[in-house]
Amino acid sequence: MFSKFSSFYEKARNKEIVAGLSLISVAVILNLIFGYFAMIFAFYLSFFKWDYIGQMQFVGLKNFEIVIRDLIRGFHGAPYLLSPFYTGLKNILIYTAIVVPIQTFLAIVLAAFANQKIRGQQFFKVSYFLPATTSSVIVALIFIWLFMKNGFINYALAHIIPGFQPIDWINDRNYLLLAIAMVAIWGTSGHFMVSFLAAMQAIPREIYEAAMLDGAGPIRRFFFITIPMLRPMIVYVVVMGLIGALQMFDLAWVMAGANGGPGGAGYTVALDIYNEAFTRIRPGVAAAKSWFLFAIIFTTTYLFQKKYGRAMR
Repeated sequence: MFSKFSSFYEKARNKEIVAGLSLISVAVILNLIFGYFAMIFAFYLSFFKWDYIGQMQFVGLKNFEIVIRDLIRGFHGAPYLLSPFYTGLKNILIYTAIVVPIQTFLAIVLAAFANQKIRGQQFFKVSYFLPATTSSVIVALIFIWLFMKNGFINYALAHIIPGFQPIDWINDRNYLLLAIAMVAIWGTSGHFMVSFLAAMQAIPREIYEAAMLDGAGPIRRFFFITIPMLRPMIVYVVVMGLIGALQMFDLAWVMAGANGGPGGAGYTVALDIYNEAFTRIRPGVAAAKSWFLFAIIFTTTYLFQKKYGRAMR
């Protein structure tokens, strides 16, 4: 058997195949174990009641029934402690509606500036991308200090807006989710800026030169050439932004706490899944809620790509 492998490996093309498979094997194995196996086991677990110690007890669709009852109570105005999944879902949808459009727009603007041939261009590129290389936990801790009632953000706003009264961003239920969204926008726009910058630099210069000969100014060139040519990248960035926003956990955990802050204003679906699994010790219910979240993410991204993703084909 070893001799057969040796004769197979001697061919140059086969060497490339073996080398390629060896390089991707580790990533594939890790993805199979922590990705597909975990997903299949979560689906299996959603039909059982378990406490991590005793025997698993089959309960059928009861865990999904718990989730649906939670949503119904929330629709009827139940407080967040009685409908945590509904509260997390409502908050995360509002958060996504704020973060995804703004971070996409800001990333395009930053990429447009970074694409200009000006002095210090490399410094600006690094400065824009720096937040994406910083731990989200560290960023959240820094912004907690900035968002304090006597912090820098209130100090700056007081000098910009006449008569501005300091806001307790973290401890006020009306502003907590907005504060988390602002941190997310600051931390992700630089990452997507790199994607848009690469797409802008791939646009043929001849198109811009032809438009300049026709008398098109920089603003018209941006809206009638750059934006349409960026459509595939915009679809990609929006889809990735939707996936990341809908399953946001780290910023909410640090800035709002495990219980979501005052009145559950910073509570998210991912926080609720974590609490179900490790605080209430109901991994079956947590698995059912995770599949609800998966269905929401899959449906949202599928419909968006179906409507706007034709340019990517």
